[in-house]
Amino acid sequence: MTTADDFADLSPAQFLKAVVSGSIYPYIEHRIPKRSGGTRVLHAPVPRLSGLQQEILARLETLPAESQPHPAAFAYRGGRSVVDCAAVHVRAHTVIRLDIADFFGSIRERHVHAALKDAWTAPTKREYRIDLVRDDGRLEVGLRRTGRTLDTYTMARLVTVSPPAARETWTNRGTGRRDVYLAATGQSFRVRRPSLVHQHTREGFLPQGAPTSGYLSNIVMREVDAVVTHLAESLGLRYTRYSDDLYFSSRRRVHHVGVDRLVAGVKEALEPLGMMLNTKKTYVARPGARRSVLGILVDGPVPRLTREYKRRITKHVRGAASFGVEQHRRHQNFEDPAALDAHVTGLLSFAHMVEPGWAEGQLTDWKRLRGIPLRTVDPVIGQLGLDMPWEAEVEATQENLAKASIDDLVRGAQRYRSSSDYLQMLEFVGRFKRYAPFNAMVVHIQKPGARYVLSSSEWKSKYWRVLKPGAQPLLIFQPRGPYMLVYDVGDTEALPGALPLPQAITAPVSVSSRVDEKDVAEIWHHTETNLAPLGIRLTLVNHGAASCGRAYRSRQRGLVERPGSRPGGRPEAYPVLFEIEVNQNLPLLDRYATLAHELGHLFCGHLGAGPGGIWSDRYVKPSSDREAVEIHARNEVEAESIAYMVLKRLDPGVRMGDYIAGHLGPTQEVPETVALNLTVRSAGLIMEMGQRRISASRLRRRKE
Repeated sequence: MTTADDFADLSPAQFLKAVVSGSIYPYIEHRIPKRSGGTRVLHAPVPRLSGLQQEILARLETLPAESQPHPAAFAYRGGRSVVDCAAVHVRAHTVIRLDIADFFGSIRERHVHAALKDAWTAPTKREYRIDLVRDDGRLEVGLRRTGRTLDTYTMARLVTVSPPAARETWTNRGTGRRDVYLAATGQSFRVRRPSLVHQHTREGFLPQGAPTSGYLSNIVMREVDAVVTHLAESLGLRYTRYSDDLYFSSRRRVHHVGVDRLVAGVKEALEPLGMMLNTKKTYVARPGARRSVLGILVDGPVPRLTREYKRRITKHVRGAASFGVEQHRRHQNFEDPAALDAHVTGLLSFAHMVEPGWAEGQLTDWKRLRGIPLRTVDPVIGQLGLDMPWEAEVEATQENLAKASIDDLVRGAQRYRSSSDYLQMLEFVGRFKRYAPFNAMVVHIQKPGARYVLSSSEWKSKYWRVLKPGAQPLLIFQPRGPYMLVYDVGDTEALPGALPLPQAITAPVSVSSRVDEKDVAEIWHHTETNLAPLGIRLTLVNHGAASCGRAYRSRQRGLVERPGSRPGGRPEAYPVLFEIEVNQNLPLLDRYATLAHELGHLFCGHLGAGPGGIWSDRYVKPSSDREAVEIHARNEVEAESIAYMVLKRLDPGVRMGDYIAGHLGPTQEVPETVALNLTVRSAGLIMEMGQRRISASRLRRRKE
């Protein structure tokens, strides 16, 4: 068996043949100790093989939607983070975590081969083959349709590892299909087994350390995720998977019988792949225990940092404040001040993703305490003695971000199929005049509500603003280059002496009013309490400043709860019919105006009838683009009129933007289809909901 240093002189074809046949071992092993004991072996491919795998990964990411990873999978996917995974489980009463033992090692070569074969035959019932292109001595990958099984298996060999010491064999690789019946869900799970192609008997598995392993694991697990999702829904649970961690949650109590059924069903779903659960890591958290997903608390309306994680940060901030950065650094055994700063910076980056308000306060204290000068570009800023660690850190990640597939962004445009979302996107592109329309669409896909974006250097040179910790880079196409990274104004902060930005940039949807914020907070609380009996679930989302919120029919079967009418009373639970999302980054009054606007859409029947006929169904499916524009104008005028009346009752001097005028058309006349009497009644109901808790029976009697 040769090593990685013995095949540098192989031609591209010889190298490919050697990898597929197993006559060379093109991986470098790294052994990392585990906190729980033992070691974890990472298999890093040599650069020559890594380049091939990266080409294969780029092709995998262009597969049709039906061959992409299941929506429940959140790891190894562009545009998804641990915070997104945790956000699915907010307001959890019970959290269940299951762990798959030896996840990557359990995904064998046969599973990868079957997944690739299914993925590339699903759309056309034909496969793609791998072609090798010689370009200045380099080996590149191209795909071409073919009906041969050999080429799919060749790809499976390229993305799996077969260590020389491995004893696992697969003498008869098997042919045909096998159906497995899962008693927990009543579903059949089909396992495809590839035919015998090569004669060697050592079987590979997914290597931890290869660029393709994460994405391939999601494709292999697609059918398992579908089965487990169906199982979770049948038990009233929400399900997400982050690599080998399976999380389930419910907004109501889950009895031990349900947990036992869940565990048994997951074991059945994993059995066709030869996977097993690590029973030592099974965890069930109920009220009184820490209900977290990936270390993020999900027992409230929004994801939160754990107390332990905050202590890890405040330990350094308070220690440096009490004893000085240098003495604290020595006490904590950091090699130098830069290592300490990098450690705290990393902690704050994650904290800013989860709780940006709290993290910014800690960052302010840390920037004041630490004395580590970092390189600055602007000579004026350098003379002021200012340093920008966050910008340096974000810029350092640009190379990795550039490697992400832009196709992920374009695939996000699929959500604009509905007329309302499509018109909203067109409005954004129309007013986003700094960049080309396509770039405006790309920005809107990545960060809904982004208002004004510039590169980090432009923010610094033109406006004396630097990036906040955890600033979200947005990828756009550069006129004379492949790409560039820009940042929204909401992800920047002003340096001393910077002039204030115009309100049209920083707060384009701001509502001007003299109403006391405490009064608005009380009204918000009462309104939120009265949503559950109407089947409405309210969620705060993290969007840009120009994005307010939206309302839509719920796509999940679940319950929405509100506390009992008396302290310690039994919570009331109602089926979820509608979802309302409100941007948590808006001021409180703007948030309430947004909530009133979205409730206006519901009470006017724009999304269909309410529970028990509380409001009638006025949804109309447009038959033409012109009719879609007219219906959209009617809906927006009615909803914004309701919001205006509600806020006007709070403060007669309230000022709102000219949003309604933008939907009146050239004649500036209210559309004839606008139901003014319905808007007045809806505004009255919203006002009443903000005054006190209303019983469910009374709310459901409030028909038109």
